[in-house]
Amino acid sequence: MSKPTLLYFSEEAHQAIELAALCNASAQLIERHVFPDGELKLQLPSQLPERVAIFHSLHHPNQKLIELLLAAPTARKMGARQLTLIAPYLAYMRQDMAFFPGEAVSQQIIGKLLASLFDALITVDPHLHRVSSLSQAVPVKNALVLSAAALMGMIFPGIIRSKAFRANDSSA
Repeated sequence: MSKPTLLYFSEEAHQAIELAALCNASAQLIERHVFPDGELKLQLPSQLPERVAIFHSLHHPNQKLIELLLAAPTARKMGARQLTLIAPYLAYMRQDMAFFPGEAVSQQIIGKLLASLFDALITVDPHLHRVSSLSQAVPVKNALVLSAAALMGMIFPGIIRSKAFRANDSSA
């Protein structure tokens, strides 16, 4: 059984490579070319193992969603059978109901799109207001929400006490 692979885009290389090392997975770049009109061409590795994750944070999400729309089916074509999205930031979760006639409920639309592409999703502190679980918003087989609160609680006090932080504080 081959080692799982974590696919990533160039702007997230550092985080993805570190995560892959922690998970004993290989890390491989998804190459991206942007044509003058903004159209994308992606190139994934020509062979992939059965278990693949794509690391892509969805801040500034519009192009990134198209990248996922292209990358996920290509990963399956290249051998992926179990496909996980690792999205530290998950976009389009705020609009969970129509407040006015004609408004798109982006959480439902994007949630169904992602569920059609991926078997599992891992994200950090998503904007879930009127749903009780991530799997209600993105109906994948496995949905995992991680919280940054504990880590921030460990790091924040040290930052506040640091000289560099106090030197930049104009109210001190």
